Amino acid sequence: MTKRNEKIDSILNAATELIGAYGYYGTSLERIGEATGMSKQNLLYYIKNKQTLMSMLIEQRYDRPQELLDYQDRLNAMSQEERRAHPPLLPDYFRLNAAINESRPNYVRMFAMLSVESLNPSHPAHDYFSRREAITTAGDAGVEWLLPDGVDLISTIHACHCAMDGVQLRWLREPNSSLREMWSECEKTLFPSPLWDGYK
Repeated sequence: MTKRNEKIDSILNAATELIGAYGYYGTSLERIGEATGMSKQNLLYYIKNKQTLMSMLIEQRYDRPQELLDYQDRLNAMSQEERRAHPPLLPDYFRLNAAINESRPNYVRMFAMLSVESLNPSHPAHDYFSRREAITTAGDAGVEWLLPDGVDLISTIHACHCAMDGVQLRWLREPNSSLREMWSECEKTLFPSPLWDGYK
């Protein structure tokens, strides 16, 4: 990692903690600078402005964790023969999401805070969150998942996204709990037996 990337990483880590605790409006660049040992001017050299910093946190860090990118790359690289032998399973994908987010509670807390704040139309993340569901749904639906007969993919993905958002909030309130275990309980409703047996 280059020194520049190390600086940016330090800024993003500090901003994640602070925004997760105090929100976007409660976190100043000066406060982030104090946490990283930088002046505001030095901070702006790396991240341009506060809104750019927030976009980096959401779009590059939260929405694009390396583990998920690696999983998507594996799916994209599968041949038709491999897909027939080991078809992509939707429950596996959401289990991976739960496992990734369980390993990064600070990012989940930041995301939850920004998501709530952005309900205000004047919030700089409002437009992003307004279109985010459509973008993520389209991306998830673009995979050739193996599904039980009669299951509507889009409706199932919407239900999973809503459930994940709710479970993550509950998990943040219960820090000694397991997000993966909480998600496992949701699967009984989202992917019920016997319909989903053999597809999860």
